[in-house]
Amino acid sequence: MSTKELTLVDLDVDVLYLILLTLHDVSRHSLFSMLRVNRTLHNVTLQVIYCSCLLDFSPAQKESTVARIESWFKTSSSILPFIRNITLKGSHQPNGDAVDPGKWSCIIQLLSRISRLASLTFDYPEQLPIDLLYALHIYHPSSHLHVRNWTRIAADSPFGDPAEEALANSPCLRSLHGHFITGDSPDADFREEAFNRIAELSPNLEAISRTSRTGGGCIGYFASPEEWRKRAQEAKKFAVETPRRKCVKSLELDSVNANRVTSFKCTRLTSDFFFLTSEDPAYRLTSLQVLDVELGNPLVTAFCIFLTSCGPLESLSIVLESSQPWGPILSPILLHHASSIRTLSFHQVESPPTRSMRKCLSLEELSAICQACPELSNLALDIDRTVEKEEESIYYAMLSRFSHLCELTIHMDIGLSHPSPYPRVDEKFALDVWEELSQHPKDGSGMQLRKLVLYIGEQDRRIGRGHPASWVLDEQWRRQWVKVRRNERDDRSREVEVTASRDWQADIRAAMRAQNRALNSNPISNAKDWVTSIFGS
Repeated sequence: MSTKELTLVDLDVDVLYLILLTLHDVSRHSLFSMLRVNRTLHNVTLQVIYCSCLLDFSPAQKESTVARIESWFKTSSSILPFIRNITLKGSHQPNGDAVDPGKWSCIIQLLSRISRLASLTFDYPEQLPIDLLYALHIYHPSSHLHVRNWTRIAADSPFGDPAEEALANSPCLRSLHGHFITGDSPDADFREEAFNRIAELSPNLEAISRTSRTGGGCIGYFASPEEWRKRAQEAKKFAVETPRRKCVKSLELDSVNANRVTSFKCTRLTSDFFFLTSEDPAYRLTSLQVLDVELGNPLVTAFCIFLTSCGPLESLSIVLESSQPWGPILSPILLHHASSIRTLSFHQVESPPTRSMRKCLSLEELSAICQACPELSNLALDIDRTVEKEEESIYYAMLSRFSHLCELTIHMDIGLSHPSPYPRVDEKFALDVWEELSQHPKDGSGMQLRKLVLYIGEQDRRIGRGHPASWVLDEQWRRQWVKVRRNERDDRSREVEVTASRDWQADIRAAMRAQNRALNSNPISNAKDWVTSIFGS
């Protein structure tokens, strides 16, 4: 039986498009030969050729580039609808050409006639024109703007440049790159301050690259103390009081001011990092307020040294490798950060029966925290359950002495190493814990708890590749959470609201009982409904 050989013409248009995209990445010039094959390939190839356009505005190429764009306007139906990405590039300009007000008019007109622009890359050695930025906002508000080799009108330009403020607040800006040559001029230089302001204010920035190198020769420039004072005052104007939160995915720096870091979270640190930031004054995190780390046994000593050099901390969250005692870490925390700490979280992941048990804070350690941390308002810790519930009650009595505690999170074990599984908790269990915590001491120094969170089992355990072990699947099946919150109304402050995770086991058992009754009455017609109710449609 003979099989028909497929040709390019026989392929689906989407498949052709993917093939031509691959050819575009390897050899774009080869695509122009595909334009002459037939009408189908011509139409598909044209989309690929003009999908990404590189427009060179260097002095030698400017006229030909403008003529090229004007030719597109004359054949708009065959080119403009396919343009998705535009890159504007050029070489260093003489000063006279850099101030040409009509240089970008053809680009603004092009933006107004393109239907679906995805990205605009500005890789040109001058400041991004504000008119070009406004045109992008008007015609393509959802497009992505990438600025390469960012620069200012002048290095010593004062604070308040409208073009810089517009770029800093642009919702289109996705990446910002700047490379500065320093030390080659006696004038003031505010490029780094202006760059940092844009990066801190930009709402959707994803990639930041700020590098520099020292230029000039053997002659040094020195300013008077008065001049340095004026420059420092002007530099302060660029500071941002509250930077906008964003998801930065790429960060490239050749220098960083560690003294300005206020929040730090990392799950994989090394002892070299802790020693460097504690021993080298240039890397000390003296302004650090929020710290969230995961630690293994080899890092404990280095981390304790690090705690003596940073801070004072207001929030500290530690996930410690199981079976490690908390005492060595707790000592520097209480010695150097007790007066400032407001949020504390100590957690060890529950281990399966074949591994060592996790260690919870002892009553003595919990008492030390209560006495040393007067401002503590948010606490998270581990408490392992017992059959008689006597040990938990002792912990609850100690916790009730925290006078300023407003939110408490307790990580309870699910009983992986216990011979018989613990029963599931319910709303009554959470309310009983709430009541025990609310039994204030006789002197009236007890806490005014507003929120209690009970986590039963690991809610977000990391697992490796391959099929999960049986105990992991068992934990995923049995883990729970229950939250108790005090009513926010002043006239109903004694009332509480309880929410809990769904009891899937109970849901399935109830569904099976109901469907069994239905199947007994009409087994054939109800079989499909039974399967759907259990496993979904």
